[in-house]
Amino acid sequence: MENFVKNIKQDIEVEIQRIEQQDIDILDKIKQIVGFIQTSLARLKVTIADYQFINPEEEILFFKVRKPQISGLLIFYIRLYQIERNRIGKSPSAQYKYLKEEYESLKNISSDKNFYNYYQAGKTNSDHLYFMRKHYDILSDVHCHSLDRDTSFSTLHDSSVAEILANKQLTHYLSTEIDALSEKLHLKFTSIIESKLLQWTESKVSLVEFIYALYAGKCFNNGNTNLKEIAFCCETLFDIEIGDFYRIFLEIRNRKKSRTQFLDKLKEKITQMMDELDR
Repeated sequence: MENFVKNIKQDIEVEIQRIEQQDIDILDKIKQIVGFIQTSLARLKVTIADYQFINPEEEILFFKVRKPQISGLLIFYIRLYQIERNRIGKSPSAQYKYLKEEYESLKNISSDKNFYNYYQAGKTNSDHLYFMRKHYDILSDVHCHSLDRDTSFSTLHDSSVAEILANKQLTHYLSTEIDALSEKLHLKFTSIIESKLLQWTESKVSLVEFIYALYAGKCFNNGNTNLKEIAFCCETLFDIEIGDFYRIFLEIRNRKKSRTQFLDKLKEKITQMMDELDR
């Protein structure tokens, strides 16, 4: 059995490498990989149906280590397909936010904390209950989503191990992708600043009015951002040095007519643009 499982795993690795080298869409690659792993698991299931384990230790080893290595890979690629599908059409910043949310959600995805702690601690005292088919109990199976679960190819927690392995692989994948996107966004932001792509060509007074409007409207972090932070970001992004923005804001407050001249102008301009687009 050990050699049979080893050969199946090697076949999967070779096929994944072959598929990854194809010049096709990533979703199509994942579909092919999922299909091959499903076929491999089906082969394993047929073999186990006619196989008599030598002793309890061999059965435990199969359902604790060998089967989860393959079924966990299947879970990983199924979830990867969902993640990559949800990234399609999104901007790098939107992808970054989405992947961060997926990364955080993995921390709470384990459906059985007690078993998770048992497995992570490397304990073995309950292995005969968790990884032998004769001790399978449907009432204790957190992974039992249907009534036709095949107990000839399942134990109480082989699926739990597969989930843990899949989550570990997903965590590494998401971490790598998040770091890559972070670097990409940082380089893009740096490029905008260094090339002075967004130079502020209105007056400093107008910019201060704009900054205070953002601050008053609690537009960043639900209002948990101070004026200096907003002003610094605007100065950096728009390549301008504002100076004493508190004094400038005092001048704005002391205006005899409209105290929001710049914001009024913006409102007028966008209304005009929308009216023209409606014609």
